[in-house]
Amino acid sequence: MRVPSVIGRPAALAMCAGLLGLVAGGLAYRQATAGPTVDDGARIYCLSAEHRAGLAEAAVALDLAEPGPSADLLTWRTGLGDVEQWRDDRRADFDRACLGLLAATRQGGSSGGGSSPWSTVAPSLVLAVASAVLAAWFSRRQATTGVRRAEADSLRTAGREYRRATEALLRELEQARPGLPPDDGEVRKWRLELVGRLNAVADARRGWELPRRLSDALDEEPVGPRAVPGGRDPQRRAEWIGGQRDALRQLATEVEQVAQAVQHSGFLPGRPPASVR
Repeated sequence: MRVPSVIGRPAALAMCAGLLGLVAGGLAYRQATAGPTVDDGARIYCLSAEHRAGLAEAAVALDLAEPGPSADLLTWRTGLGDVEQWRDDRRADFDRACLGLLAATRQGGSSGGGSSPWSTVAPSLVLAVASAVLAAWFSRRQATTGVRRAEADSLRTAGREYRRATEALLRELEQARPGLPPDDGEVRKWRLELVGRLNAVADARRGWELPRRLSDALDEEPVGPRAVPGGRDPQRRAEWIGGQRDALRQLATEVEQVAQAVQHSGFLPGRPPASVR
């Protein structure tokens, strides 16, 4: 017996959300732990003639260097020189002082350099996109859940009523009473209903082969008085009726597989569940 292939939705959603959280957390951690850096524009700004004095003051204010013998010189633990020599010897300290100078002179929210704006925006943007994608996915699932359930229930009803009517007809045929053959109107009615439901599923989901196979089989071998093997051989009649009951049980199993697949569409849209391929 084949079992409907339905992906565990809670586990899949938890895994998806976890991966998105890890990505966003990684970006945030990278931003938080990255050391201060300056780009070429910031270096040009800080080393320009009008800003060298300010850069030296920033270095002293941040305890990165000490004032030198003149206004344009600095002293530090391993040397003495101007801001360019200090930069060559203490690159990390220079970057920190330059960023401090930029932050102090920033006006109207703009700056001449500093870390990339993308590194600040990226974590929030990833979280916003992830939230939007998950919200859209949940909204779509909620909107179609009722429709899928109704379609699956209609298919189950047609399959159940067809089996009920056919079982009743088989019991009458089994008794082999003389006279007019039993009425198979209910069987024909529910067979047409079941075929229509299966065809609707197959038409809406082109990759699902099982609904079309079941529909074709119902059309090719209808159950009825005319299908009973000729003659009065009771053993032959009993074997045929037993085969029809086995086929009914198999049909009920496969109709339920189709209904389950309709009601619980897979996590990946458009991919046919294994049970209906």
